[in-house]
Amino acid sequence: MHRALIVCAIGDAYPFDYLLRLRVAASVNAFILATLPIPELGEAHVCLAHSVLRLVCNHAGYEPLWREQVGDAWREPRPAHTWPVLASDDERWEVRAAIDAVVADAYGLNREQYAHVLSTFSHKSYPKAPTLCLAKYDELKRAGLEAFTRKYDPYWDIPLNEDLPQPVIELPGVGEPAAPTGATNGETPPILRGEPAQLTLSGGVDYGKPKRRKKG
Repeated sequence: MHRALIVCAIGDAYPFDYLLRLRVAASVNAFILATLPIPELGEAHVCLAHSVLRLVCNHAGYEPLWREQVGDAWREPRPAHTWPVLASDDERWEVRAAIDAVVADAYGLNREQYAHVLSTFSHKSYPKAPTLCLAKYDELKRAGLEAFTRKYDPYWDIPLNEDLPQPVIELPGVGEPAAPTGATNGETPPILRGEPAQLTLSGGVDYGKPKRRKKG
C-alpha cells in the first residue's frame, strides 16, 4: 500500500501533471503513463507516503489504513484519530505544497523552471498555491532535503509498512471454494464420477438427474 501512496504523491504533483499534458490533451492510458519519467526519490519517499496518508485519511473509514502505516501514532494538533486528519484547505495545501516541492526537486527543476511549470496552471481552486509551492521549494533548497522532509513529516521516524494490505471487511462466501458445476445437495457431479454427460440442443451440458441416496 505504501507504493500506492507514493504514486499518488508523484501523480498529483504539478511537475508530473505538466509532463503529462505535454503528451495528451483529453485522455490518459497506461501506454502514455509508461512513457513519463519517474524521479528517483531516495529517502524522500517516506515523507511523500506519510504526507499522502495524512491527506487521504479524511473520514473514519480510512482508520485501518492509518493504523496499517503508522500504528497508534498520532502527532497532529487535533484530538487522536479525529477525521479528517487535515481539515482546512490551508492545512491541506501546506502539506500538498511540501509534496510538490519535493517532487520538483526530485525532477531536478531549478526555481525558474519550477515557476514556469506552476504558471501553466490556473489555480482557481486555491489561488495561493503557486506562491506557497515556490516558498516551500525555496525552503527545501535552504534547509536541505533531509531537514525539510523531517519538518513536514511528523512521522518521519516510522518506517513504511511494506507488507501487503489486509482486507478491512469480509464478504460472505469470499475465499470459500465454489461448489462444482452440476453438484446438487452436496453430491459429486456425474462428470467428476466418471459418468458421461450429454450436450443439450442449447449447447449446454446435461449431467442428468442426481441419483437418490438409499435410505439406510
